[in-house]
Amino acid sequence: MTDDPVTDDPVTDDPVTDDEPVTDDEPVPADGEEIERLRKENERLRRTNAELAGERTGGAGSHRLRRTLSWILVVVACALAAISVLVVFVRNEVLNTATYVATVAPLASEPAIQAAVANEVSTQLVTRVDLRKEIADVLPPKAGFLAAPLASGVQDAVRSATQSVVESPAFQTLWTEANRRAHAQLVTLLTGSSTGALHADRNGQVSLNLSQVADQVKHQLDERGITIFDKVPTGNDTQLVLFQSDQLARAQGLVRTLDRLALVLPLVTLAAFAGAVLLAVDRRRGLVRAATGLAVTMVALLVGFDVGRSQYLGALGPSVSRGAAEAAYDVVTSVPLDTIRVILVVAVVVALLAALAGNRWLRGRLGALGRPAWLVENPVRRFVTAHRGAVQWGLVALGALVVVAWANPTPLTVVVVALVTLAAVGAAGLVAGGTGRPGRPATPPRTAGGSGEPTS
Repeated sequence: MTDDPVTDDPVTDDPVTDDEPVTDDEPVPADGEEIERLRKENERLRRTNAELAGERTGGAGSHRLRRTLSWILVVVACALAAISVLVVFVRNEVLNTATYVATVAPLASEPAIQAAVANEVSTQLVTRVDLRKEIADVLPPKAGFLAAPLASGVQDAVRSATQSVVESPAFQTLWTEANRRAHAQLVTLLTGSSTGALHADRNGQVSLNLSQVADQVKHQLDERGITIFDKVPTGNDTQLVLFQSDQLARAQGLVRTLDRLALVLPLVTLAAFAGAVLLAVDRRRGLVRAATGLAVTMVALLVGFDVGRSQYLGALGPSVSRGAAEAAYDVVTSVPLDTIRVILVVAVVVALLAALAGNRWLRGRLGALGRPAWLVENPVRRFVTAHRGAVQWGLVALGALVVVAWANPTPLTVVVVALVTLAAVGAAGLVAGGTGRPGRPATPPRTAGGSGEPTS
């Protein structure tokens, strides 16, 4: 009796049925709704990728165009900023008497100016009188030899007295009032207006109002019993034309243009800076470029004023007091130079802050600290995020309105308003920047199985 051989493969009697699992080569029929959902998800991811990275053909070209326009606006804005500083300064000095007097008043206390005034006044006095002859006429014939030393002593006394006068507080008051009256009359001539008895129209005609003279004549006639002229009006029609000049009319036209430019140029400068920031692909870097360009422009202006000072002093004639000319130049230009220095400091600070805002290490450290809930989720942030463009352009319009409403703005006022506006525009962009583009929800995290839950 032999045993059956033992085999390694088990033997089963169950037949193969349709319930057996299929092989990997056979596809699993997919549900139609699942296929549609996956297709839509794929399309959504494609659109999101295109928005974030930009289309290879159109997006790169659009960014390049925006970057180019932003750089052009930075250059234009910097050039306009330099022109605006100078135009606003000149306009205020020429047309604003109070500003002009405040600028030139310190000259009265400058020793070089005092010495020049004392020398000019004393020279005019002693050269218009023959001191030796006048003294010799009153001396006895035998004392005529004393005329020369006495005349020299009188000249020294005149110079000493004049120097004492110009060093007194009374001279400073006299200097200020003389400049105030002279400037008021200059403004009258250049603007075609009236001040006191002097009147100038826009045709270059300058006339003198004689109404006070006519009133005085009528008063004297009344004293003589002649009252028939009492009812005759003596208004502004009683005038004496002093002269009419076509050159003055042209100067008035230039002054009107200067007055308009002093208002328009700062606004255009502000708009150009804002446009440069808003058109930049990275607005933080756009703000850095705008502030850096403004700082470089202010440095160039400082160098220009220094070169201009050297050229001005080098062109002086031998009869002009160099000390007085130096003092006058330094005092008059101190106003724009102080403005330029302040603008330079503010521009550098804005550029540094904007640059630090993009530092990865610093942002990482700040990000590690986390944000309070009131800063992350609040109505203001949601509003700025949804309407970022409108908010930023509204800030630009508000800055322009401040400049327009400001009475006689100085260059410092204009540029500080511009820098504050740029900072506000940048801050609005940073506030809205954390949630993607305005009006679009942030891209949800990738999900597993299409359930919408984050993957672990």
